[in-house]
Amino acid sequence: MASQDLEGLRGGIYARKSNYHGKKYNRGRSVKEQLDNGHADADELKIKVVEEYVDDGQSASRHGAKDERDGFERLMSDIEAKNLDIVIAWAATRLQRDLTVYTRLRDACAKHSVLWCYGGKVYDLSNKDDRFRTGLDALLGEREVDELRDNVLRAMRANAVGGRPHGPSPYGYRRVYDPDTGAFVRVEPDPDEAPIVREICVRVAAGQSYKAIAQRLNERGVPAPALMWGAGMVKRLAREKPDNLEHESLWRETQERLEGGERAEAIAKDFHARGEPMIAAVWRPDAIKTFAGDVRYIGARTYHGEVTADNAWPALVRKATFTRCQAIIKDRGKLGRNSRPGKARYWLTSIMVCGECNSPIQSQKTASGKVNYVCKQPGRDGERGYHTSAQMTPVDRYVRDWLFGWLSSPRFVEAYTRGDEKLVRQIEEAQAEAKLLRERLDGFYLQAAKGGLSPEGLGAIEAEIQPHITAADERARTLRAPSVVRDIVGVTPEEVAAAWGKLELPQQRMIAEALLDVRLSRVGRGMNRKEAVPAERYVSVKPRKLFAPAA
Repeated sequence: MASQDLEGLRGGIYARKSNYHGKKYNRGRSVKEQLDNGHADADELKIKVVEEYVDDGQSASRHGAKDERDGFERLMSDIEAKNLDIVIAWAATRLQRDLTVYTRLRDACAKHSVLWCYGGKVYDLSNKDDRFRTGLDALLGEREVDELRDNVLRAMRANAVGGRPHGPSPYGYRRVYDPDTGAFVRVEPDPDEAPIVREICVRVAAGQSYKAIAQRLNERGVPAPALMWGAGMVKRLAREKPDNLEHESLWRETQERLEGGERAEAIAKDFHARGEPMIAAVWRPDAIKTFAGDVRYIGARTYHGEVTADNAWPALVRKATFTRCQAIIKDRGKLGRNSRPGKARYWLTSIMVCGECNSPIQSQKTASGKVNYVCKQPGRDGERGYHTSAQMTPVDRYVRDWLFGWLSSPRFVEAYTRGDEKLVRQIEEAQAEAKLLRERLDGFYLQAAKGGLSPEGLGAIEAEIQPHITAADERARTLRAPSVVRDIVGVTPEEVAAAWGKLELPQQRMIAEALLDVRLSRVGRGMNRKEAVPAERYVSVKPRKLFAPAA
């Protein structure tokens, strides 16, 4: 098509770059070059550029396109609104790498008589030869990205099987390369970050809340891991002047730009593109949880969530500590049972249960300001509800005294001085037993659903198997008590009490939940004021089954 036929046409230039693979200083460079090239083509063809459309850092393939391409969708809207006569791109692959998207774009351009221009050549989508040529380019573009993806997946599988790392090193590790050849040599603990990972896992295993751990790290000024600047970091930097004088200019710039009306998101994007140090990053509870549950910190290599190699690199955390972390994370995820340890205000709330209905006991303030433990379970079918209540202070005192005496008993000390490997093995055995029993029971459920087992037969089997599942779960749960228990066992109750006073409430709650079965019952007729009745009359405390005395 002759250039004189294109003179004065309204053109739109589209530019796109998939990602920069960590080359943050190059962000925006590729799309700028594409736009410059597009303007050069437009000048040569005497086309009037009326709009630019940019998608920076976004894939156009069906494998990588997770978010909608805003620039591309705006381009499509202008084509359908007949605001453009020609679309200019550096190459066909900038517009799309997916045949479905190609067909959509081609049909829209053909319908509204919009031309394409890429690689310096103009195409008319109403022309069969041009449709064939652009379709062939689309096929080649899709095939190219498919081959690239296959090669990457093969490399990832090979690395996974061989225990070699793939992708960026996790926080706490660094990679060592041969200074002469540049070849990968090994993964080793980072001297600054590895101790932080160990501290996080030890604290989680000890029952401390994620929030408290994050607060401690932030108060100490430990640099937090962050991949990129965010709006929250920009706002935080504006509020808090950095101690390091080298960062004062960035702080002032942030304040001035925000005061000038610029959005925090735009400033964050600019800081990331400039490679500014992420001085406003902070530790958050969700990061603490993620680190404590990351299997890579015991030296394991994973692929798609499955462990493919043990001892792939040096472990930062002992397996016993990691096992406790996993158990604590899992338990906190269960609603209703100590799921938010950093939020609980009282020791036995939701841990102690009602002796009548087995529902978790709650706390309630009275008009006088005292706090009571109460059953808040309403009655059913005309039965009485809200079965019992008691003042918190005498209940806590009685349960604590019982616990301190038990923690100083020879039986408990012996149970909690076993080796780490033995403890882990016992936890795994208890969990495996519960899993096998559940699978067996599920098989009977399936058999009953198909009519191969009567309801009576299923009931009898369930009554036989379910108690064993409960017992196995109970053993695993008790073994998973927070590691801080080892630090408070003592020769006398007084020694235990001294160590107990140094624990945080979340740790005290986890110990009670893991080791004790506490029940609150009615006092009985004629006993209306529980403060006048010994707590042992209405509070029952027993060790969980693992430590119960032999019959």
